[in-house]
Amino acid sequence: MEQDYPQTTVLVTGGCGFVMSNVIKNLLATNLDAKVVSLDINPTDRLTQEFFRPFSGRITHIQGDIREPGSFGLIPTDQPITHVVHAAMIAHHPQWEREHPDKVLDVNIMGTVNTLEWARTQSQIIRLLYVSSGDVYGEPKAATSQEPHLETGTLDQPELYAISKYASEQIVRRYGDVFNIDTLCVRFSGVFGPMERPTPGRALMAMPYHMIRAVIENRPLRITDGTLKAGADFISSEDIGSILPRLLVSSKLSHDIYNVAYGQFTLVPEVFQSFKSIVPEFDYEVVIPEFADVIRDPSRRLARWNAYDIERLSTEFDWKPRPIAEQLASYIEWV
Repeated sequence: MEQDYPQTTVLVTGGCGFVMSNVIKNLLATNLDAKVVSLDINPTDRLTQEFFRPFSGRITHIQGDIREPGSFGLIPTDQPITHVVHAAMIAHHPQWEREHPDKVLDVNIMGTVNTLEWARTQSQIIRLLYVSSGDVYGEPKAATSQEPHLETGTLDQPELYAISKYASEQIVRRYGDVFNIDTLCVRFSGVFGPMERPTPGRALMAMPYHMIRAVIENRPLRITDGTLKAGADFISSEDIGSILPRLLVSSKLSHDIYNVAYGQFTLVPEVFQSFKSIVPEFDYEVVIPEFADVIRDPSRRLARWNAYDIERLSTEFDWKPRPIAEQLASYIEWV
């Protein structure tokens, strides 16, 4: 049974990111007494300010770096933090991993440690939610199941990003045990949706972002031939925003890890068809990889590339994401 805690004040690290923007918006829209402190390395841009305008009196924006423990000293003391969503990170990018591996690990692991070190000094904190990633499921092996990936399934982290996310999951869990902090982790599948744009921490955009960009630029989406045979578990940032606040304030959870995903493997042509039914002018053309907006490998269908099992969320919260067509329509309406 769910219950909202009174006088909820949530610290969100990485609060200007596109997924957390939707989480914050939904939290404040559904809990009229809640307040948010957003800690982000980036200043609030015009898009962020407009997105949060209806809730401007209930959000405090702090520009700070989670690698610096002193950034947590900027949090106002007149509104004690009751819940934490730790989402600040550097997303996977092959070039960033090669050129700045130390920075990836510093932000994603030591930034998590700094957040936990601050949290353990705050006795009033009720729960800390860590935003992990389905990338921890890694690459498929010979024995990899073809069924949607369970939270208890095989783990294999091939890149520093995934390694850092899984390591942080374990660190969060251990801090929770040692310092009596109620913690949980969530693993997202392939996210798209409102507020997605390039930032210093995110350079690889989701396919629907490129689809909308192509329409705006009045040109076809450029894809590789293999992309038409590929797919993924696509989930909108808005749908994630509808469930994370509930996970954060639920009075009792049955698990400490939850997949947050669509729960189904959707082929790229199905996404195109749904999109074109809403935006008839959408079209695509097949090009060589050097000129492609979207390159997807059709062989990637298992492990982290597969659908994610969402039985835990559907059973405990009676939650299910909207159909892909509705998710896309809502994204287009926002644009």
